[in-house]
Amino acid sequence: MIIIIPLAAESFGVRSSSFFIETADVKVLIDPGVSLAASRSGLAPHPLEIREMNERWRLVKDYAARADILIITHYHFDHFDPTEPIVFNNKVLLIKHPSEAINASQHGRARELIRNYRTLPRRVEFADDRFFEFGGTCLRFSPAVPHGPDTTVGWVVEASIREGSSCFLYSSDIVGACRDEHMQFILSEEPDTLYLDGPLTYMLGQGFSLDDLRRSIGNINRLLDMPKLRTLILDHHLLRDRNWKDEIREVYAKAEAVGKKVVTMAGFLGREEALLEAWRGQLFEEHRDQEQEPLMRSSTFQLVKELKKERC
Repeated sequence: MIIIIPLAAESFGVRSSSFFIETADVKVLIDPGVSLAASRSGLAPHPLEIREMNERWRLVKDYAARADILIITHYHFDHFDPTEPIVFNNKVLLIKHPSEAINASQHGRARELIRNYRTLPRRVEFADDRFFEFGGTCLRFSPAVPHGPDTTVGWVVEASIREGSSCFLYSSDIVGACRDEHMQFILSEEPDTLYLDGPLTYMLGQGFSLDDLRRSIGNINRLLDMPKLRTLILDHHLLRDRNWKDEIREVYAKAEAVGKKVVTMAGFLGREEALLEAWRGQLFEEHRDQEQEPLMRSSTFQLVKELKKERC
């Protein structure tokens, strides 16, 4: 039996999509990173977001200490933090290839990570298009696929964890599975639980078109037809949109028709979503008190530098 524990995500109020996965053989932490949008609605992060980020990062580090394996699917700072390499101490580290199918910014970040952790991990493997066995547990990775509709912001690897007949698949940042390359690995693995980074609806028209959204919804509906799939977890980019449910209402209708469960990472744990970034403007209007004022007067740079999370 695979145990799935969502740790941090937009539905919890931060930028992340971190999971802890446990099988009978191994404990795995996927994408140990937590961050915030440096600016949203023209505003720096609200103190409530900062508090949540700190709490979620502590949780990720706690679970990292328990993990045998850490996976990094790509080098955006909401998926890993190179400034705290102790997280990687004595771990098996399975990472997106740091110099192949990678754009310039992620290449630099990958070099920073490798320079910082040095000899801390017990073992480091490049994961692209490979599989690894740990007892009766198999970890399989896709070839590098585009981060969204094109490769402007780089490539990612998708990952599946299989134990017996049970399979959890983590899509990483494929932004709604709007390309055929995104779909191939998922369809071939036939997961019973699928985490999917939802479409980038809050930036519609800015690197993510209406056609991209239509393809995303069509492809997600195709995934819901997979016979073995029972639960679809949608989060990350999609949950930066306060109207995210309206944007994917066709998906909910399809899920109901085929008897599948669609939830966010928070919903998977039975919690309501807390979309702190999407409602940042309202947070500043409704939660302004004397204790928060010093943070509100700080610049974005000062806030993020203090928290070591400016790069997201």
